[in-house]
Amino acid sequence: MDSNEPHSRRDPLFVLILLGVGVVSVWLLLMPFSPAIARATMKRFHLSTDSFAWWAVQAPVPAMYNFGNRYEIRDLPEGLITPVIDASRPRYINHFPTRVLTFANGRYSLLHPGQDRWVTLWSSYRGQTLITKIHAKPIGEGRFKWIRESSTFSSPEEMP
Repeated sequence: MDSNEPHSRRDPLFVLILLGVGVVSVWLLLMPFSPAIARATMKRFHLSTDSFAWWAVQAPVPAMYNFGNRYEIRDLPEGLITPVIDASRPRYINHFPTRVLTFANGRYSLLHPGQDRWVTLWSSYRGQTLITKIHAKPIGEGRFKWIRESSTFSSPEEMP
């Protein structure tokens, strides 16, 4: 054997990257056929997974634009009063609908008055709808407490 000949070795990092790409590809390919995978992905986008570890495992999965994501922001809790003219209408938003509360511009414009806000998020995919209700309660100095009132799967008919 010639000492100038390069040795053929497996690169463990490359193998790990290929394995990760394969797992993510299988996840995405199975999503239309597996309600459990779709539910787990929707919960990830609502920041309501069962644990941080389960959320982190899904981090490499790309954000899906094919979920019907909507949100609504209210000044009063739902059901407190029924307004004569309901000015609030659900708005569409791409992946991660919770960013209306977590992203800098949305959070500032929503919460800088220092008033309570009630946010409802809907994500729908192939007959499943995840509805999450959050109360954003100001706690002073421009900060707020995020109180998740509910996060449940319902029928698509409940989506406005």
